[in-house]
Amino acid sequence: MLGVLGVMAAVVLWWAAYLLLFRQDRRRLRTGFVLLLAVHACIALLTLLLCGQRPAGEALLLAGGALGLLGALTLGVTVVVGAAVVPPLESGPLGRLSSGLGGIALLVAPWAVLALVGTGTPLGIGIGIAGGVIAAHLGLAFLVYLGATVPYQVLPSPRESTGIIILGSVLFDGRIPPLLRSRLDRAVAERERLLTLGIDPLLVPSGGKGDAVNPAEATAMAAYLVAVAGVPAGRVRTETAARTTEENLVLSHALLDRAGHQGPYIIATSRYHAFRAALLARGLGFDDQVIGGPTALSYLPTATLREFVITLWRRKRWIAALVPVTAALVALLVAQVVPSS
Repeated sequence: MLGVLGVMAAVVLWWAAYLLLFRQDRRRLRTGFVLLLAVHACIALLTLLLCGQRPAGEALLLAGGALGLLGALTLGVTVVVGAAVVPPLESGPLGRLSSGLGGIALLVAPWAVLALVGTGTPLGIGIGIAGGVIAAHLGLAFLVYLGATVPYQVLPSPRESTGIIILGSVLFDGRIPPLLRSRLDRAVAERERLLTLGIDPLLVPSGGKGDAVNPAEATAMAAYLVAVAGVPAGRVRTETAARTTEENLVLSHALLDRAGHQGPYIIATSRYHAFRAALLARGLGFDDQVIGGPTALSYLPTATLREFVITLWRRKRWIAALVPVTAALVALLVAQVVPSS
């Protein structure tokens, strides 16, 4: 009974912490981590309620194992699907093959770990634990990422602002591709929302990378906004020097500030890119919120994986620091299996 009450208290605590963090500033990866802890406590509580006299510690351990398994399988499916549907021009046969094999390895990892541990040999157990740690750690990290980015994407935080920054992307033969068009259309929709509130924002398409043949991204974006979307030319100001997302934000902020505007501003990008752009804005000291245009379903797995890897790399110290926690989880789960094997 005390175990159930303790886990119930953990459920309330973690959900309260998550809602508080999300309300304060949803532009943090830790919101996904706390959400994972809240879900973990819920699974443990459900285990206790369904399985009677099971100890609370064992229920928490099983819940952690279930999340590690779910994360590894989710990541594996995403990798395999991404390798299958990625456009051939974006990845050669070797890249598609290696990605697909990596995804398959994640999918079979849980059963491979059980088989290796089931041998009962030190070598088999050691390899099984090592493989389990890698798969579970990557899977849990993916769940943390999804727990942070998905709520940010689907639960926008509308705000009033006099400036909208539109992040550029690559042009195809000087033309606006569908991905970039969705960003521009999302910015136009946001402008229309602000107009109903009596605010006529300045739109800043941001992006350089032009050459003798192709215009700068921002130049092509501005032409689309004026000629196709019907935005008055006087309400569009281009930023054509940026080469990275960080430069997009810094240079566009400076442009808006010089034009007499005052942040925070609204940033328009693709939905899959919204959370990482929000992380960058927060890291630069900007209180901007990011809105995202829709992404083609066929491109979503690849885009999600790329954003996950980039975010993971930027947080590599924290990811590495939590490896011992995952290792302890896997070792304890293996200890439950070895005696019965």
